[in-house]
Amino acid sequence: MSAKRIFAIARRVMRQIRHDRRTVALMIFAPMLMLTLGAILFRSDTAVIPLGIVNEDEGLAVPMSGRLVIGERIAEELAAQGTFAIKELSRDQIDASLRGGTVDAVLVLPADFSAQFAQTRQAVLDLRLEGSNPSLSAGIAARVTQAAMKALVGLGSLTGASTGGESKLPVTVNATYLYAGAEFDTMDYVAPVYIGVLVMFFVFLLTCVSFLRERSQGTMERLMATPASHAEIVLGYMAGLGLFALIQSTVILTFTIWVLKIHYLGSLALLFLVVIMLALTGVSLGILASAFARNEFQVVQFIPLVIIPQALLGGTFWAVEDLPVYLRLLAYAMPLTYANRALRDVMLKGWGLGDIWPNLLILAAIVAALTFLGARTMRREVA
Repeated sequence: MSAKRIFAIARRVMRQIRHDRRTVALMIFAPMLMLTLGAILFRSDTAVIPLGIVNEDEGLAVPMSGRLVIGERIAEELAAQGTFAIKELSRDQIDASLRGGTVDAVLVLPADFSAQFAQTRQAVLDLRLEGSNPSLSAGIAARVTQAAMKALVGLGSLTGASTGGESKLPVTVNATYLYAGAEFDTMDYVAPVYIGVLVMFFVFLLTCVSFLRERSQGTMERLMATPASHAEIVLGYMAGLGLFALIQSTVILTFTIWVLKIHYLGSLALLFLVVIMLALTGVSLGILASAFARNEFQVVQFIPLVIIPQALLGGTFWAVEDLPVYLRLLAYAMPLTYANRALRDVMLKGWGLGDIWPNLLILAAIVAALTFLGARTMRREVA
């Protein structure tokens, strides 16, 4: 074994990478971009949860103490927590507010709430949850229960219960769900965006490598010599690569639903339609990105620039509406944002085509724009 030969080979590799300025730039700036996005997202202030309250509690007369309205005490405690943004609602606004997303939950305190508590020594809370995010729903129920317990401290003389600790105060939450339900867990909530990220990642990688290989082997140059236009070449590759992307996407979707036993409410055919649109987006994005890559190593370096920002900003871990304004604008330019919305709306809310068509229309527009840019990029390269 010769140390001189090993050093010569290592020097050749280092020289090759050093002269590849694009690779060096990606190695430096891609990690910096990922670290910056992570720092911004993890250090952002936690968004308050919009909570509606329908407070009809009429209270009850208490000897020597005047009138006691327990519903008001609970509402004040919820507001004092700082976790919720309280919105006063009427009963006829409950469903519209939950469907429209203006609140994530509604606490209903009926007219006889205080009277029933005095009679049964049990605070029964009627909590209406939007329900599409099981983790959020569980957190809301826990915080509402905690607030109710704090509000009831000191009422032992009224109920006969001990006031020695909050845990001894009887509070029950009757939760009802607009979407999903108690059987949905965190995996059911994550699964739609998990599907979206995997489809985008693997289709993008497959397309980039395949299209780059066609260019490096001279196939693309020979195609340019034929009467086929640049748009026809791009569309032809999209159709060919799209078939394999569709097979891969189908495997991801069917495995997630039937093997992992993920719950879903909407149409399975509509889910396939959304996945197909996302796969076409990944193909067109991969064709465009491959024009700026000279080797497979540069393709891999593009992943932190193209895929990871979409995974971070597209609603996978943080709601787009909770992002800082400048990141929110960037998220609205990313196709994964609209695919995630459509997948969650179908799987968790049971929405149909009439509800999610704006997201599909935006995805179609993005595919058209990327296809046009891919054809233009080929033209500039050949000129």
